[in-house]
This record gives sequence, structure tokens and C-alpha cells, in this order.
Amino acid sequence: MRSDKTTGTAVDIGSDATTVAVMAIEKSFEGDKLLPWWRNPLNIILISFVVLLGTIALGYRLGQRTTIAAHNTVDTGFLQDMRIHHEQAVAMSSIYLNVAPNGNTTLRTIAREIMLDQALESGRMVQMLRTFSEAETNESDTVMGWMGTPVPLAEMPGYATDAQMKQLSQLTDAAADRFYITLMIAHHKGAIHMAEHAVSHAINSEVKAFCESVLKAQQGEINELQRLTIS
Repeated sequence: MRSDKTTGTAVDIGSDATTVAVMAIEKSFEGDKLLPWWRNPLNIILISFVVLLGTIALGYRLGQRTTIAAHNTVDTGFLQDMRIHHEQAVAMSSIYLNVAPNGNTTLRTIAREIMLDQALESGRMVQMLRTFSEAETNESDTVMGWMGTPVPLAEMPGYATDAQMKQLSQLTDAAADRFYITLMIAHHKGAIHMAEHAVSHAINSEVKAFCESVLKAQQGEINELQRLTIS
């Protein structure tokens, strides 16, 4: 489609070209006079029509590819660091489910949802990084440099320490419930902190939409976790 500059209405390029081609067909048979192929208006118009459509298709594909691949250091850094963050949430939920078979039923359901959702989101982040032709993970020992606040991985907001993960693995049922809630709320708040920065400073539309989904989902889970009362 294109916009007519004089009327402002949408005009279908394909329809215009088809109309011209039909007119050329009619003209080519006027007087039943057979012309050489290079002088026949039908052949000339059809060749031009094919070239036009090919040019339009190529331009669309290149434009779409540019839009998808456009990114900056925030897009890349956010995806790489959030992938690490998500992987710990999956590990934390797996540990909790293993040590608390008789834990709070609602909490166990939330933990399973976190495992599934964040594992799927990790795969989505890997795919976006591949589209950008960037490394699939942060290959350094420093995170959040893309936020202007580089810190060691152990100091990433909400990221549980090795000691905390070990402590969770040694608890059972109600005690594990309470500690898992504490760790996961802090974990989600850390993710929200990163997503809030990324949604304002990233340039890729898919990354920004992903940030919005992270903000909504993780705040919703924080609300659920805070409403739980563990005896």
C-alpha cells in the first residue's frame, strides 16, 4: 500500500500495476498486429511489474530485518543478565519443591509456574540475542554495566547468595515456605529494578515489550506471595 499525496487516501500498488497490465494486454491485440517481444507493450509492462513487486518485497524484508535486529547495549545487557537472574529463580524453585513436598499448596503451585514461565522466557531471551548476533550469556564476572552501575554477579539486586541457596536446601515444609517467599520476593524486586531501567533505555521494540511483560508478571507474583500466610 502507498498513500496518494493529493488525496491522502491509501492506494494499492499491486492493483495499480494490475490495471496497467490489463490495459497493455488490450493494446497488444489492437488491430491483431503481432509485435516482436521486445516491442510488445504487454511484455514490457509484465517485466516491469515483476521487477516492481520484487523490489517491494525485498525492501519490506530488509526493513523488517533491520527493525528486528536494531538494538543497543541496554537491549543486549538486559537480556544477558536477566537470563542469569531467571536461571537462579528456576533453580531456587526446584530446590524449594524438592525440600517441601508438604509445603503450602498454593505456594507450590506458584513455584511450578515460576519454573515454567522463567524457563520459557530464558529461551525467548536466547532467541533474541541470537537475532542480534550477540553472545547468549554475559561472559564476564560483572553484571549491570549496561545500567551504568556495574557490580559483581553476587551483588546483583535480588540475587540469592550461595549461602542462602544452601540454607533453603536444608529447610523443610513450612520453614522452607517462609524462606522461599522471602528469597523470591527479593529476587522479583531485583528483576523489576532491571526491567524498569531497560524499558526506558532499550531501543528494540521486542525487548521493550518483554520488559513490560516481566514488570507485570513479577509484580503480580510478588502480590501473590505477600498475601500468603504461612503458619
